[in-house]
Amino acid sequence: MGVFLLGVTPAGNALLDHQLYLPEAWAADPERRKKTRVPPEIEFRTKPQIAAALVARSTVRFDWITADEEFGRDGDFLDALEGHPQRYLVEVPVNTTVYPHQPLQQTPDGSAWQVGLLAQTISAKAWRVIQLREGAKGPLAFEFTRLRVWAMRHRHAGPQVWLLIRRSLEPVPEVKYYISNTEADVPLETMALVTGSRWPVEEFFEDAKGKLGMAHYEARSWTSWHHHMSLVALAHLYVMQVRRDLKRKTPDLTLDMAMRLLQAALPRPQLTIEDAGDLIDYYRDRNKQATNSHRKTWLARHPNVLSKK
Repeated sequence: MGVFLLGVTPAGNALLDHQLYLPEAWAADPERRKKTRVPPEIEFRTKPQIAAALVARSTVRFDWITADEEFGRDGDFLDALEGHPQRYLVEVPVNTTVYPHQPLQQTPDGSAWQVGLLAQTISAKAWRVIQLREGAKGPLAFEFTRLRVWAMRHRHAGPQVWLLIRRSLEPVPEVKYYISNTEADVPLETMALVTGSRWPVEEFFEDAKGKLGMAHYEARSWTSWHHHMSLVALAHLYVMQVRRDLKRKTPDLTLDMAMRLLQAALPRPQLTIEDAGDLIDYYRDRNKQATNSHRKTWLARHPNVLSKK
């Protein structure tokens, strides 16, 4: 599993950077590192640590950083963003602890609240319905409210932040919690719209996996995985460029439509019988090599199964 940094704009989105997550056991295994060609400078890092590094080395200026609760619960990740400084709005778990009022001491005390319980104390008048965009099945609208609170960071009182709460309009609502270090005078509508920037990210992965081969790889090394993801990023960028150019006349053009147009427009190669035969031989040889390799590995794992004729 990798960590991905995507840029989302009104004109489209793009994969800006990526790095493979290396489990701690793998990072400490010299034989496995050598076999998979992991660079010597790569050490074990958690996913939030990788994400912070991707943001730090990026040459792109971000208006906001958003992330799911795996990153929002990590104090070191938030510290890194605040150190740039970088404005963020990240999702946090329902049991995240904050202070509704400025604490009088640095260590945790009874004045701290879990955000899920704090949300239950908010009056009905404090919620506002905000439409984020038009969806395929109708408007995407939610109830929003927010509070100025003090974060708990590394079991100590942290900085003052926004606690933003988003609630769906269903009979049994889905509730999401976010914290943000943005300025106190930023409108609620702006923060609400930032929560909607996660949908283009999900759409990117759906398109990349379903149409651009993001999940169709047999990479067995560090370099081959990163090479494959880089090619996916370039392919997606090209399709998005085509889509952007064509959307001027067809505003509702989707990435899937752009892909179909490209497949119809790109000429197919004209093959002679000799060329076709060479290609068949090439793929037969590759398949034979792969079969032999898999058989050798299987025999090594089951040495006694085929030892007798």
